[in-house]
Amino acid sequence: MTLLIGSSKWAWFLFLVQYFGWHVRSSPFGKRHDSSFRHRWIKEATTIQEYELWDSNQIKEELERWASHYPQFVRLTTSQDAYGLPTAGRAEDCPFDEGDGCKNYILTLQDFEAYPEGSEASRHLPEVLWSGEVHGDERVGPTAVLEATSLLLSAAACEALPRRNLMPEGDDEEVQKAWERERQLADNCRMELRQFGIEDQHRKWLARLLSTRRLVVVPTANALGYYRSERTENGVDANRDFPFDLTDPKQCMTTIAGRTLNEVFREHLFQLSLTFHGGTEVVSYEWGAPSYEGFASPDDIAQSAIGGAYSRFAGGWSTTKPYIYGNMNELVYPVRGGMEDWAYAGSWDPDRVISCEPDSFGGYPKEKTIYNNSTLRVFNMLIETSHKKIPHKSTLGTSMDVMRSDTEANGHVSRNIRLALLSLELVQPYLSIASVNGYSFIDDVVPQYPQKDSYSCKVTKALNVSSALTELTIQWTVGGALDIDDTQLWYGKWDDLLMNELNCWSQPSTDVLKDVLKKASPIGTMSGKGAFATGSPVGGAGATFSALVDMSSFEAGDEIIVIAMAEVDKGWKDQPKNIKPQVPPQSHMVNARTNPEWYHETDGSVIQGRVQWFSMPATLYIVSSSTSKTIIETQSRYTNSNASPTSSSAEAHDKKGEEAFVTATTLLIVVAIVGVILLMGQIILKKRFRIAKRNRVLQYVEGELVELPGISQQNGYADQEIL
Repeated sequence: MTLLIGSSKWAWFLFLVQYFGWHVRSSPFGKRHDSSFRHRWIKEATTIQEYELWDSNQIKEELERWASHYPQFVRLTTSQDAYGLPTAGRAEDCPFDEGDGCKNYILTLQDFEAYPEGSEASRHLPEVLWSGEVHGDERVGPTAVLEATSLLLSAAACEALPRRNLMPEGDDEEVQKAWERERQLADNCRMELRQFGIEDQHRKWLARLLSTRRLVVVPTANALGYYRSERTENGVDANRDFPFDLTDPKQCMTTIAGRTLNEVFREHLFQLSLTFHGGTEVVSYEWGAPSYEGFASPDDIAQSAIGGAYSRFAGGWSTTKPYIYGNMNELVYPVRGGMEDWAYAGSWDPDRVISCEPDSFGGYPKEKTIYNNSTLRVFNMLIETSHKKIPHKSTLGTSMDVMRSDTEANGHVSRNIRLALLSLELVQPYLSIASVNGYSFIDDVVPQYPQKDSYSCKVTKALNVSSALTELTIQWTVGGALDIDDTQLWYGKWDDLLMNELNCWSQPSTDVLKDVLKKASPIGTMSGKGAFATGSPVGGAGATFSALVDMSSFEAGDEIIVIAMAEVDKGWKDQPKNIKPQVPPQSHMVNARTNPEWYHETDGSVIQGRVQWFSMPATLYIVSSSTSKTIIETQSRYTNSNASPTSSSAEAHDKKGEEAFVTATTLLIVVAIVGVILLMGQIILKKRFRIAKRNRVLQYVEGELVELPGISQQNGYADQEIL
């Protein structure tokens, strides 16, 4: 019996050690080894893990699984299927791919339910490219971009729950049950994300990024080199294969890596792009071509500002400093045929661009390197991730608090996850009405919400406001920018606007608003720095501003529109003296927010420049009340008509979930401590028992009349020798 009890204690103690140890090692954002997937919103694992570098087969498996489990957000193809390109390599290369050689995978992330493919709304989404590598032995980039992708998918799928189209409008029991199931799923996934430091503001920010941008990820453009862990593709350096600052048309587009990226750029209008490398630690930008050594690019001011933001948000740790940033010619070295300068200037610097006529892989059409005026005006920044091309696992970081750069969990993968996410943030300015008299809107941008109704925000972004309130303090945020030059809040009656002048999804004209709306009285300054301009914010993105709205002229039954406007990053138009060529800023990135005459389009994309940027309108419904001064959200996914004006059931659910988690965790810790105490007590008692037994044996040997512990003097063994 004693043996059974002792064994049980040992088993329980080992179980606790294993339980807590597993929770420290595993990760929702690390490599996945179990293909089971219970819910589309949920992380495949619910625990923390040190990041590990992904191999080619794991990349393929994960991409295919995302395409299967997130059809609302993911489209997966290869350059072989999409563009008819051949594969690089032999039969023994990438055996997990069909056919000989290695396929080049291309992943597109977009909220396809909110912005259906081919729709006008989809054409106006700002576009970003992440290229994980073009040198196959530089290994941090692919893992970083795919971990960032995983984080985006998890946050967006969670934020979409419960889906608004399932909100019950009657007494249908089945609809109610479906709604409650989704609410429970929403509570669970939010609580799980919080366990890893992904707080509510982070989740909403990540969901906004996925739902309002189009992201294209090419994790391993040099798929053959990555599989072989070699720098080149069949001996050719893919980052010398682009038709910029070259003279021999036979020496460009010779690799499948180069052609894959060329086809992707031709299909899109990217404003920002990241290309990850290894061998040093810098964030660098144009110029990087020998012909421009000693000169800055026409967009140098903006490039420097963005490079600095990347460095700050990526951060460093005890043994690694934050990235230095500057132009490639100074911080790295000049190269001809580099992807970075080609993507930046291939559409507007014809003296440096040639048309390619390679012989490899059966040739490549010359016309595919003749570019229009729009395609190649991209900030394609070079990220040298780490001094070692394959850094030690202990320096990669962990998935805990990955949104923060000021923790010991930071590492080469962690910081490049944040850097990549920041490119999605900065690609386009945005504003959001945040709160009214301290009441915060529960929802910001909700993924998977179709834009079929141009005025749906009059329901989804709306409050009932008591007529007893004569003034309101309204807060709004400005994101996607580094300098906020001016911001204002406008308000008035919906009835005073023509229905075709303003809706929930389009950017209106300032002139229209000034004619029918009033400007709110500012509280404090109406300019300043964006959240990522001077430091590494640990909360949600966006600088916050406030204004006072006079409600005295409105009465019960009025529907009030509130909309915020901002002008941002005007200083990006400035230029240093040593630029070459002597032309104004040429990038989409600068002109899209400073030049209202800027307009470029392809079949699938549009970039329209503007100076003023507007929030989605919020609606205030004035309800009759002589004394009550309540504010209630009209149709929250988490509240009902009897909800408190100062708190939501979502917050209550979240709080209960947190309390339950804390209680369970505390209980497990208490049990573990008790188990350890019992174990230590047992060890001490056994030791004391052995000492006592030894002393009695010695007394017996010396002839003292004592009873030997554990040995009966009548059992026939007392006269035997005792050792």
